Amino acid sequence: MAPNVSSTSMDPLLTTTKVAKAIMAAPTGNGRLVATILSAYDLPDGDVPTSVTLSYQDLGGNIVSTGPPAAKHKDHANSYKFGSANATNNTVVANQLILDAPLPTLFESELTFTLTFADRTKNLVSKCTVKKTLRVNETQWLILNLDAAHPAAPLRSTSSAISNITVDKPTLRLKLRLEGPYRPEISALIKLCDGWFHAVDAVTDTTAGVTQNVVGGITSVPEHVPALKLLLLPGVPLTAVAVVAAPIAIGLLIVVLPFFLPLLLGVLSITGILALLSSGLYLSTREGRTRIQHVAEPSYQTFLMTTTGQRIIYNVGPRPSPQALAHAILPEGMIGKLIVSLTVDFIGSMSYLLPIVGEGFDVAWAPISMVLVGAMYDETSPHLKYVALVEELLPFTDIVPSATLGWMKEFGPGLLEEGKRRLDGGSGGKVNRNRVVVTAARR
Repeated sequence: MAPNVSSTSMDPLLTTTKVAKAIMAAPTGNGRLVATILSAYDLPDGDVPTSVTLSYQDLGGNIVSTGPPAAKHKDHANSYKFGSANATNNTVVANQLILDAPLPTLFESELTFTLTFADRTKNLVSKCTVKKTLRVNETQWLILNLDAAHPAAPLRSTSSAISNITVDKPTLRLKLRLEGPYRPEISALIKLCDGWFHAVDAVTDTTAGVTQNVVGGITSVPEHVPALKLLLLPGVPLTAVAVVAAPIAIGLLIVVLPFFLPLLLGVLSITGILALLSSGLYLSTREGRTRIQHVAEPSYQTFLMTTTGQRIIYNVGPRPSPQALAHAILPEGMIGKLIVSLTVDFIGSMSYLLPIVGEGFDVAWAPISMVLVGAMYDETSPHLKYVALVEELLPFTDIVPSATLGWMKEFGPGLLEEGKRRLDGGSGGKVNRNRVVVTAARR
């Protein structure tokens, strides 16, 4: 077992969003399992337990233990509270059990909670598998059933003489939390974002101060003339020229478009890159981070709750494959998959815009298309991803809509069945109504 390392945390930026603060507060070093024992309910008899111990198989017998119960429940027979009334900030909480170990070891372990008595034959135990119960950096409140530690010593009850009374099974109530560090690459990304946000905030503050001084010094505009109306002087003539020249520009564009298509694509690419950089710069500012928090926080929390998200962010096992990552992100509904499939096929066929040069783009897009198609349709069409790879690599085969074919295979039969059912139901209703009319006429 690796030596115990206490968890530390990085100070979050005061100006970042809730998402950024949660990311910046990530612990480092070893993992930590914290179990807070709350109470033991419905014990077999009136014997007072001496402690609750916690151990797991991979620690080689290392055990942590609480003290005795703090008080007896007034409203529940043979039930006890494990409190921390006498604990202070400088002392160990009496009902808290802490295990420090590498996060993968803790995550794969099976915990054993033992409610101990002076007579060890009365000990009660309960087991809990961490990876089936907890996610990293998430708190769970649990109620665990307790069983006899020694099978030869069955549970006893003070009410056992009355055969028609059902005895409640003893339970242990606790709060369990697993803490752990991010993967090294995620930690490096967090530090990089931290430095970037600091730099953007510093530049923004400096620029805002200079701009305010410059604007404050401009006093030549008359107060009775709104500033926006001044823009009409150059704006109206330019707008008029643009309106009358628009048909001419469109006509020329139609004529010369085939000749200037590469140049147009280059201009659009540069424009797109500049727009992307500008958006990224804006989202790095305080205002941008505030605006994006309502969208980013729910998405981040939802992704973090998935098995793939846990494996990407935390060191709880092997890193997920690109296909598993795509599967966690891509939509699972019929309409969402249709939109993604059409987009994948559209991007794959864009190489026809440049018949010779575009085939080079297919070489880079082919593995991406394979991953996306496999993530969406492996369950219904396990070999379709290889078709997507081959049709992107071979020349002049991009016309095959492999992703959309996968959508048709998954949802087509169901839609046909639904349409058939609706048609049958509609015709059946008409026939019945006609029969009713005929019968009424005969009467």
